[in-house]
Amino acid sequence: MAERPASSLGRNLALAVASVLVLLLVLELGVRSVDVLKGRGFFWDNRNLLAKRRPLVPFRMFGFDPQRDVDGVRFIASRHGELFRLEKPAGTCRIVCFGGSTTENLVDGLHYPLQLQTLLRQRLGRDDIEVINLGNSAYATPHSIILLELNVIHWQPDLLILSHNINDLTAAYFPGFRSDYANKYTNEFFLPDHEERVTPLNVLFQHSQLYWFLLGRWNGMKMAAYPREPLQRRSQGNQPPPEAQAVFEENLRTFATLARAHGIPVLFASQARTPSEEFFLLHYAYKPASYKHAIVFPLHEELLAQHQSFNRSLEKVAGETDAWFLDNAQRVGEDEVYFADMVHYTKAGLMRLAQSYADFLIDDGVLESVCGR
Repeated sequence: MAERPASSLGRNLALAVASVLVLLLVLELGVRSVDVLKGRGFFWDNRNLLAKRRPLVPFRMFGFDPQRDVDGVRFIASRHGELFRLEKPAGTCRIVCFGGSTTENLVDGLHYPLQLQTLLRQRLGRDDIEVINLGNSAYATPHSIILLELNVIHWQPDLLILSHNINDLTAAYFPGFRSDYANKYTNEFFLPDHEERVTPLNVLFQHSQLYWFLLGRWNGMKMAAYPREPLQRRSQGNQPPPEAQAVFEENLRTFATLARAHGIPVLFASQARTPSEEFFLLHYAYKPASYKHAIVFPLHEELLAQHQSFNRSLEKVAGETDAWFLDNAQRVGEDEVYFADMVHYTKAGLMRLAQSYADFLIDDGVLESVCGR
């Protein structure tokens, strides 16, 4: 008689465990089903922090691999996975786009190089135009120089498009400015975050979308429970620090000189932005403490003036190096409908930006000059 309560307890415990496992399975299927309904796919993995971990890239601390092997064949890999033949097919017009997050900028599967490729093919009635996106969040001119030298010159591009500004400019706001931007990119925010993300639970449940969904909600609740630290700001004048602007311009010259040495034309483009301080805070207010404790921004009107000054540097160097210059800041404009924050685009903004490039490349004869027809 004494064994029956223990046996009953064991059965109840097993039933409880089984019930919890079934419930978790149902919830897992529910999360994945919602992803399917939203067009993400049943195996969508974008919540997985381990999959999104910043990789170590040779000669760069972070980024993505611009080449990929598929079934033993090597391809050029655009930032968002589009593949292009490493050996350029005969007659192909190949354009490569460099920049930071405003070039990487992806909304509903659309990024400006992809939309530019579509517009050029449609308007010119040819399907042999390739536009490759090499933009990456936080990249500045040094990253583009390295990409050009170690990767892109081997791809036989017909035109290079470069649009940098804010990532180079903010290097001047981190203490102890250095010409290699080490004062900025050695900040904890930009370093690979292996220890923070590779936790036992993350590894154990890395393939569960329910786990990542719940973890995201928990982290969101923790963030909401703590007041955000304010940004550090002080008056710094309307002109960027002279050394920082000189380094930016020299990096642009280096990029253009390297391209010209390999017979590759260059188009420099200014960076559009909206003047709204609210939109500025939409982006920078969410930076972590390690970032906010280091950087000191100028006052908002000064920041806008310094951003404009860096755009003028792009125009200046384009004139000095016989490169083309496209003033996207003027063509795209400042309408908030185009911006998700100070410099990043909405879908409407990406389409407007791509249209700006397409109009310039076609109407000003740039594409005919570099690719013929």
